[in-house]
Amino acid sequence: MNTSVLEVKGLEKKFKHFKLGPLNFTLEKGMAVALLGDNGSGKSTFFRLLMNILQTEAGTISMFGENINENETESKRRIGYIGDLFEPFSSLKVKELAKLISRWYPNWDHDRYTHFINRYNINENEKFGKCSKGTKKKVEFVFSICHNPDILLLDEPSANLDIMSQRKLKEDLIHFMEDGEKSIVLATHNMDDVRQICDYITILEKGNILHSFEKDEIHEKWARLWITELPNELKNHPSIVSVNTINSTSIEVVTNQFSNGSVKRF
Repeated sequence: MNTSVLEVKGLEKKFKHFKLGPLNFTLEKGMAVALLGDNGSGKSTFFRLLMNILQTEAGTISMFGENINENETESKRRIGYIGDLFEPFSSLKVKELAKLISRWYPNWDHDRYTHFINRYNINENEKFGKCSKGTKKKVEFVFSICHNPDILLLDEPSANLDIMSQRKLKEDLIHFMEDGEKSIVLATHNMDDVRQICDYITILEKGNILHSFEKDEIHEKWARLWITELPNELKNHPSIVSVNTINSTSIEVVTNQFSNGSVKRF
């Protein structure tokens, strides 16, 4: 039985100085996938294509077994998205924006909304455009989860959050996944989130998927070593992905059995 809730085949998008894809990607029900990559690697573009904010130039996107273009409204009502979607509504207060958004979701849960507004200490009377970057992320998260979505597409959800809010977000995402029926695609630079939330990891670089693997494989095939000196003949070894000089007597070396040397920034 096909349990995929999101399937991408041959997805492409071209810009003047950047090309995304072709990408193939599958998200199974009950799975959380971390999307890792440098700024500019194509993560945000990928999310915007999934949300049909940007138009694809090649390939297909299927959600819940249907092409996204065939039943876009119903598909989007089953998705929660964080990705700077509300900037055009900067003049609205948070509570006004919530009222506007709630009309679009038949499953919007006002009690759930109130719970999260209080949990994250959000001032409903503040205009969205006047909110700090961290508060905007918290508001986006609240809006993404109050209609009980089946999929969360999260583009850097913990960026600019204080430590306590990061911890709450992590707890809420873990709770979201508990029934085994939900799925997440999480773009992040926070490796602690990856370790505690995600089942699989996909690495995106320069618009292409380099690797996709189970998180547990990383623990088995990646290693971090501390040495006093790195021989010259090993400096360019393909399994060494990161070399950091800690101090005059200590060097941190990260090795990866998969590596071709191209993922050294993670």
